[in-house]
Amino acid sequence: MADRARALALEVLLEVAAKACFVESALARRAALEPQEHARIMDLVKGTLRWRGRIDYLLSALANRPLSSVSTSILNILRLGAYEILFCDQVPEWAAVNEAVELARAHGHEGHVRFVNGVLRNLARRREALPLPESSDAVAHLSVVHAFPEWLVTRWCRRFGEAEAAELLQASNQLPALTLRVNTLKVSPVQCLEALRSAVEGVRAHPWIPEALLLRGAGRVRDLPGYAEGWHYVQDPGAMLVSYLLDVKPGERVLDACAAPGGKSTHLAQQMGDQGKIIALEADASRIERIQENTLRLGIHSIRTQQGDATDVAFGQPFDRVLIDAPCSGLGTLRRHPEAKWQKKEDDLLRHQERQLAIMENMSRVVKEGGVLVYATCSTEPEENEAVVDRFLQGTPDFSVEGEAPRRLPEIRDLIDARGFFHAYPHRHDSDGFFAVRLIRRGEASPKMA
Repeated sequence: MADRARALALEVLLEVAAKACFVESALARRAALEPQEHARIMDLVKGTLRWRGRIDYLLSALANRPLSSVSTSILNILRLGAYEILFCDQVPEWAAVNEAVELARAHGHEGHVRFVNGVLRNLARRREALPLPESSDAVAHLSVVHAFPEWLVTRWCRRFGEAEAAELLQASNQLPALTLRVNTLKVSPVQCLEALRSAVEGVRAHPWIPEALLLRGAGRVRDLPGYAEGWHYVQDPGAMLVSYLLDVKPGERVLDACAAPGGKSTHLAQQMGDQGKIIALEADASRIERIQENTLRLGIHSIRTQQGDATDVAFGQPFDRVLIDAPCSGLGTLRRHPEAKWQKKEDDLLRHQERQLAIMENMSRVVKEGGVLVYATCSTEPEENEAVVDRFLQGTPDFSVEGEAPRRLPEIRDLIDARGFFHAYPHRHDSDGFFAVRLIRRGEASPKMA
C-alpha cells in the first residue's frame, strides 16, 4: 500500500486536473493534517505541477505509447514518481518507483503496474543521459528546461528577449519567501521581527517596504507568534506596492472594488491609521466572510463590507480613492500557483477584458473630482493591463494617468515605466507579477449614484 502522503498528493493532483482549482482549495477539502504531512503533500503536488512540462518531456521519451493515451490517474502517478526521482534528492530512487507502483496497483490493473514500473525504472537509470531540446530552438529549449507551456514562453521571448525571458521563467519557478505585512496599528515592524526570531530560522526586514518581513522555513502561518493577536498578514510585496499607489490619507472615503480576501483593504486601513471609511465590495457572499474574519483578527474598525457586482453597483456618495484589483488570468502568481501554467490558454487573456473594462467604467463614475482610481491585476500580460487602460482612457477623457510615485514610498518610482504604468516582476523585484496604474479624475463625477 502506498503511503498516505503520496496517496493524498495523487488525490489532489487529480482534483486539480478535473476542476481546474487551486492546490490549496483541493487540499483543504481533505481531513485535517499534521503540519509536517501537510507540508510534504504540498511539496509533492506543487513540485510535480511546477516541473510538469519537463517531466512530461522525459516521460514521453521513455514511454512506449503517447502520454495522451494514458489515463489521468496513471499519468499523474508517473508524474509524481518522476518528480521524486528527478527533484527530491532525499528520496531514494527505488522508494519513489516502489511507491508509484503501489499507487498504480490501487488505481489500475497489472498492465498499468508493469508500465509505471518500467518507465520509472528506465527514468532512474537514464535520467542524466536523456537529452533536452537544443538551445538553437530557444522556445522549445526554454519551455522544457523551465517547464512552461510554449505559448507563454513565446510571448515572453517576444516581449523581453530570450535572455530576460529565461530569467523570468527561472524566477517564476522559485519558491518565494513567505512575506508578512506587519499590522502597524498594533505593533512595530521591529517588535514583530524580534518576536518571530524565536520561532523562525530566517526572518529579515524587506529591503524597502517598511512594514514587510521576509521569512524562510516558517511552517504554518497560524502557528507563528502574533498571528492570533493580529500582528501580521500574509501578503506579497507586489500587492503591498499596489496599495501604496492609491496614496490614501486618514479620514478619506475609500472603495476597494474587488476586495476579497481583504489584504489590500486592511493595508489601506493601516495606511489611514484606521481613520476614515473603507467600503470592501465583493460579489461573492462566501468570500465576504473571509474579509470579515481578517478584519476582525487584525482589529480594524474602518472597513465595512458590501456585497455587489462592481460592473453595476451604485453608491450614494463619491469616493476620494477607488481601488480595482480586477479579475484576471493570475499569470503573475505562478511562483505560488504553478497549476495555473497548465490551466490557462492564450485565448484566456481576452476572456476577462470586457469585464475588466466594465468594472473600470462603472467604478470611475463614483470617483470624485480630483480623486484617484487605481486599476491593478496580478497578470503579466498586456491584454489584461495596458490594453484595458487604453480602451478605458479612449472613452473616459476626464481621467488621465499620473505616473508620479507617492511620497510615502518613493522607491516605487523604479517600477513605473515611461507611460506611468507600474510593473512588478519575479525576476526583477522578487515579487509576484503585478500591473497597476494610477489615474486622476480631472472633471466632475458622473451621476451613477444610488
